[in-house]
Amino acid sequence: MTKYAFVTGANKGIGYELVRQLLEKEYHVFLGARDEELGQQAVESLGFSNVSLVLVDISDIHSIQYAKHRILEVTDHLDLLINNAGIAPDFNIKPSELKVETLRSAFDVNFFGTFHMIQEFLPLVQKAPRGKIVNLTTDMASQTKFDNGEVHQLNFLAYNSSKTAINSLTLAFGKEFGESGPEIFGVTPGFTSTDLNGNAPGGQSAAEGAEIILTHALSETNYNGKILDRNGVMPW
Repeated sequence: MTKYAFVTGANKGIGYELVRQLLEKEYHVFLGARDEELGQQAVESLGFSNVSLVLVDISDIHSIQYAKHRILEVTDHLDLLINNAGIAPDFNIKPSELKVETLRSAFDVNFFGTFHMIQEFLPLVQKAPRGKIVNLTTDMASQTKFDNGEVHQLNFLAYNSSKTAINSLTLAFGKEFGESGPEIFGVTPGFTSTDLNGNAPGGQSAAEGAEIILTHALSETNYNGKILDRNGVMPW
């Protein structure tokens, strides 16, 4: 039986690598992208027949609903929904100098966008034998580890706090789903050099980051409501 996955923000970076690695595991993958041209280029460069482009802007509820209709034309279920799309609009901006519009934009995409994705696609994930929802987060969203200096001390209020809110959202949905499913959890791949951070030097590759995420996403262990890093469950 074919397994289906939907990855948002997948025309480049970690999202692209998530799609590639899932395709190699014989999933049919819906590659989510905001831009049709860039999305189509990504699909063509992958060179697989089991990948479909789905246009989606997660900051727009109508775009999310349209994406759901497109996927329903192919399948009535999703085995895996990976909420990868996100923005980091305040790199190198001090919290005291952050404009409220920038803060709102981070929450519109990272938090509210993820929230809408979960609500809209929940019925499809519930129809899978063991459906999973994976939310991408960051180790800097861990209040405990950030305060203790255990992770990169990049004090980006908009990005970090919107991801902390995603952790809270993950916990809330996890409490609702309980033992009956589906399973929802957050994963941080750790410091990865991508366009999101201006390809900052010293990070792991997008392929390595994607591998960490999929190790947990495809695990037999139930991580419902948890936040994970490369070593397993982490505090938040």
